[in-house]
Amino acid sequence: MPFSPDRTKEIQSRIDARLQSGQANDWEVSFLTNMAARFQQYGTNTRLSKAQYGSLHKVLKLERDPSSRTSAQANDVTSRPAPKHSTKSYPPRSRPMSVTRAITAPRRAVRRAQRQIMVPLVIAVAFVALIGSFFDSTSSQSTSYGSPATSAPQTASAAYVYVTGTRVNQRDGPSTSDRVMGVLVEGTRVQLLRDQGQWAQIRSDLGTGWMSSSFLSLNRPTTAQPTTQDRGLRASDVRIIDGDTINVRGITPNVRLVGFNAPETWRPSCAAERQVGERATARLSQLVRNAASIEFERVACSCRPGTEGTDQCNFGRLCGSLVVDGQDVGRTLIGEGLAVPYRCGRTSCPPRPQAWCR
Repeated sequence: MPFSPDRTKEIQSRIDARLQSGQANDWEVSFLTNMAARFQQYGTNTRLSKAQYGSLHKVLKLERDPSSRTSAQANDVTSRPAPKHSTKSYPPRSRPMSVTRAITAPRRAVRRAQRQIMVPLVIAVAFVALIGSFFDSTSSQSTSYGSPATSAPQTASAAYVYVTGTRVNQRDGPSTSDRVMGVLVEGTRVQLLRDQGQWAQIRSDLGTGWMSSSFLSLNRPTTAQPTTQDRGLRASDVRIIDGDTINVRGITPNVRLVGFNAPETWRPSCAAERQVGERATARLSQLVRNAASIEFERVACSCRPGTEGTDQCNFGRLCGSLVVDGQDVGRTLIGEGLAVPYRCGRTSCPPRPQAWCR
């Protein structure tokens, strides 16, 4: 079956994402690699058997091709015979009004007007009564809690939240440019002082500071380790995928490092990009292998809310930053000409730069 250009790009993108995620089993890797070669060679003219397309649909969780559905609907419409319309026109018939109907018409009009008035009036009265009962309840609660005889301190369990990221920075301000006060690990219980959307002011053993709201939850993680000690990472905890993608032990799936873009080694746009991409991958491996200290921080991906961790956001990868011996690895690779700066917005990223195929 031939594929549309958009469908072909979608399938190739999903194959790449699945192979790079590190979650495919041996059979899926073999099957998807074969499919990638076919689409690379034949493009939109790729033809698959029903069984092959069924397996591809199941592994990649593909939706039905909208273009094929639209075409089928169009064929169905065009195959239907056009309805026959009569050319004759008939004058509207007027129904004569009986004497009884003429007498009762004013009475019916009055009842209809009463219904039109009474229904909105009843709704308005019920709404006012509901608002009044709410304010009465609020007033009685404030009087009870505010009374000098019952002014004992209240313990608000909702004021405490848990850190959900593996290792998350606590900063002295609501921005990634503010100073890092320390690192809190998954399961740390902190007091929530104020929530400002993307950032929350908290109080922990490190003092009062700020943390990304995406790494705080009212529910304690099942794998929580309630401690604020920053143990750091070892070189064996980090596996290098390519120049800007890593895998951290204990975290799935893979992590896309933010702030820079390294050349692709999987399906590059040109031979020069592959060569630089291999050098960037080797250099990142060297930095991690020879590091005296390694720090990793999870950050929120620039995707639509609710899509992080799915195929609709960053090919299912997480996002983070990697600091080796006090220096962000992205800055090192950029300085050596092995990567370029790449900044994303709050919910989307610009097209990837093609700086190696000019």
